[in-house]
Amino acid sequence: MVAMEKAGVPAVGIAARSFARAWQSCVDGWGQPATAFVTIPHACTGQQPDYIHGMVDEQIDNIILGLTRMSASADISGAANGHSETDVFTVELDDTPLGLDAVNRFMEERDWSDGMPIVPPTPAAVEAMLKGTRRDPQDVVMVMEPGFGLATVEKIAINAVMAGCQPAQFPILLAALECIAQPEMNHRDMQVSGHTEAPLILVNGPIAAKAGINYGTSAMGPGVVNKANTAIGRALRLCLINIGYCKAGAGDPNFIGLPTKFGMCIAENEEVSPWQPYHVDKGYRPDESAVTVITVTGPTDILDAGSRNHEDTLSNIASMMFYRHAGGGSWIKGRQSAQVGHTNQRVEYQSPYHPIMLSPSRAVILQEAGFSKRATQEWLHEHCRASLRDAIGPAGMPTDANGKWLRHPELQRLADDPDATIPALEDPEQYLLFVTGGSTHYANFFYGTYGIATMPVEDV
Repeated sequence: MVAMEKAGVPAVGIAARSFARAWQSCVDGWGQPATAFVTIPHACTGQQPDYIHGMVDEQIDNIILGLTRMSASADISGAANGHSETDVFTVELDDTPLGLDAVNRFMEERDWSDGMPIVPPTPAAVEAMLKGTRRDPQDVVMVMEPGFGLATVEKIAINAVMAGCQPAQFPILLAALECIAQPEMNHRDMQVSGHTEAPLILVNGPIAAKAGINYGTSAMGPGVVNKANTAIGRALRLCLINIGYCKAGAGDPNFIGLPTKFGMCIAENEEVSPWQPYHVDKGYRPDESAVTVITVTGPTDILDAGSRNHEDTLSNIASMMFYRHAGGGSWIKGRQSAQVGHTNQRVEYQSPYHPIMLSPSRAVILQEAGFSKRATQEWLHEHCRASLRDAIGPAGMPTDANGKWLRHPELQRLADDPDATIPALEDPEQYLLFVTGGSTHYANFFYGTYGIATMPVEDV
């Protein structure tokens, strides 16, 4: 709509009422805050055509007004109220209950918080955080959508202080943002999707212990032992809110929300894992540190208490694949693609990746039965299957003029087999096995959504 308006073509958006703030946030970010729109009561997804027509027909008069009259009601300042230098504010505190909470109220009034108390980002605290990197404070790590905020090292440091991070943890946060900056992460869709999804930070290498990350018992839970995990995950979310302008109900129109959106960061328990660490799978040395970020929804517990052998354990993991939209063979119709920065280019990426958080004891069961990490992934790839009919769906396969499949024509021979199945995911490595936490009969399973990226951690 914004592109059409900028080209001189009148346009009117139609948004569900719960998306009204999200609409205004997006057009503000695109520099066209007066782009007209009307609201309808509900989202159209899954609704019957007659019901959709009825909702839209009720807005016909307003649509005509939007096409024929210039709106003067929008605040044209929008997201352009930036400054080349960091603003410094003064907040007065005193020993009264209200006075002690003054900084939090100041942040909340400006929608600069995740709703929980923050650490005041004083100039001295930010300067101390910046000692956790050799990068220049004004280096831009990424342009963060949907508000096109410049994620400079200094701005990231401010949010890291607010979240409770320590300087030793700052390189992990920077690496996580460098992951999100990769096109295959499709971070704009992650930010503005109505789907319940959130970034998961996976840490490997010596930086985990240096940063104080808990990778043993209750590694994804609350408590002082998880102070670093919580702070790093929360810092990433504050960056997405404050730099990307992805604020709840506006840039972030998530229908229901997800508790994990407050932040998730976990490290691999490399000390007791029988397998090589994930970053070594990706080509790093064991003594190097790396961060992987993947967008996920969930998690779901995998209960393995009743297992008597490795086959039971594998079957319990595979049972998580019942959800038809968790990959579901969609790869056969072609890979997803994402926009490259602010260009017209798009890059294809393999997805989804499903992180499986295995306790060390579950990994040992598989290793003792002769299953390496790769062998486990290959077993899951072979046994987690989807119906070809469901994978193709009612729209059918893209074909050429002769009816030949444009994607995976080598599998077209299966089209006439009503019982044909294909692997739910395209490649075994999309079952991301990550050994973490204490030794128990549980595991956690996340449904992945977009791509995945791994970046090295700066050695400071």
